[in-house]
Formats: sequence, structure tokens, C-alpha cells
Amino acid sequence: MLIQPLLDKLTQLCLPGIRRGLEEQLSNPKFADLSFEERLAMLVDLECTRRANGRFQRRLKKAQLHLPATLEDFDFASTRGVDRNLVLELSQGDWINNNLNIIVSGATGTGKTFLGCALGHSACRMDFTVRYFRMPRLFQQLKLAHADGS
Repeated sequence: MLIQPLLDKLTQLCLPGIRRGLEEQLSNPKFADLSFEERLAMLVDLECTRRANGRFQRRLKKAQLHLPATLEDFDFASTRGVDRNLVLELSQGDWINNNLNIIVSGATGTGKTFLGCALGHSACRMDFTVRYFRMPRLFQQLKLAHADGS
């Protein structure tokens, strides 16, 4: 069987994850011991993972988060006055499903931007669409939307 036409068809069908996985399987003899079903399952998993990662990266880019922050990197030091349980509860995303909003306020340097970006990152992981605004920009956007009736 000619491999190149198969690889070309995988590209034509927009299945680059399966193509790369197949190329790896063909070049690595350790895959020869696996059954057809095992190899096919690996290829399909690879394509699904590639697509999920692509969607996640597109959501992150569209969110325009100010910082590359994650909740795993958040400092819950007691001097910041942040309730760890509340932040972890917010990270579950129930507030989004309940159509609620979050306003983060506090003194300068307490991590408001970091927390907002980390929660946005967490929401992107849960397949939610996110858009990050600082308050002056949000007010400007709202004013423009009100003026043009949108």
C-alpha cells in the first residue's frame, strides 16, 4: 500500500493530528506490536486532543487576558486577604452557569488583575467564551454601544 496518498487524503480531510500520529507509528517499530484497534484509538485520541487544544488556544487568544495567569500560580498568602475557598469555588464556574458576575476590588498590588485573568483562564478551560476588560475600557465600550444602539 502506498502511504503518501493516504497521508495526502488525511491532510485533505483536515486531520493533521491523525496524519502526524500515523507518520510516527510508521517510523517507530514499537507500534508494530499493537493491534489495529489500539493504533486507531491512539490516532483518534491524538486528533481529539489536538482539536481541543486548538479550541482552547483560540478562546484564550480571543479573551485578550492581560496576564498569562492561572489559579495554580495564585498566591493565597494571608496578607493578601483573599479567601482561598471562595476563589476555588469560583474556579468551578458555577457562577457562570448561574449568569452571575464577579467584581474584583481591592488595594493596589493585591492581585486583582492576576485573579481576574486566572479566573478567565479557568473559564476558557471549561469551554466558556471569555473577554477581559479593565474598567475604563469596559465603560468606553458600553458608552459606544449605547450611543450606536447596539
